[in-house]
Amino acid sequence: MTKILKLSLGSAASVVALVVASGAALASGPVVYVEPEVMVAPMPAPQYSWEGFYGGLSYSSVRGHVDASGTIASMDNDTGPGAFVGYNWQRGNVVFGGELNYTDFDTPYPGFINRQRNALELRGRVGYAANNVLFYGFVGAARSEIFGSGSWNNQSGHSYGLGVQYHITRGAFVGLEAVRREVGANIGGVQADTQIDSVAFRLGYQF
Repeated sequence: MTKILKLSLGSAASVVALVVASGAALASGPVVYVEPEVMVAPMPAPQYSWEGFYGGLSYSSVRGHVDASGTIASMDNDTGPGAFVGYNWQRGNVVFGGELNYTDFDTPYPGFINRQRNALELRGRVGYAANNVLFYGFVGAARSEIFGSGSWNNQSGHSYGLGVQYHITRGAFVGLEAVRREVGANIGGVQADTQIDSVAFRLGYQF
């Protein structure tokens, strides 16, 4: 009888303690579960490669003059289409390669019978790539044609310039380029040196 009484008193005490603890927990307010914040790393920007074959079309604004043994004549400003093809190598941010470039135009020298047409260049290029933007310069060999002494005459020399290209997709790019060509030839005993300047808009594809 005594053991039963002790067990009953002990159970009652446990129940009382449980009730008191529960009441204290409820009194302190409901327990709120906070979802841990998940940190998501930003996706890295896509890295563009300028290495490989490329080609495209251009449209140029052309101007210039000829110096024929001290007689200087300016050509009419002209515009014309063109085409280019080349290959780039890339080492880190440095891009270098070669390009064949053709510009089609045919313009007179007002007041003279002479005309100037076309320009063909073989260029060496080197530039700096800032992901999908390429800044570059170039030098190369150049040829053009001038009409004099009743026929068309080839002029040869060099060209140089600066440009910038921008990848609008992984393959396609647009560009802007400024070029100077200095070519010359001896025509019937007269040295004709021509300077041809142009600004070209370029649209191309990198393979």
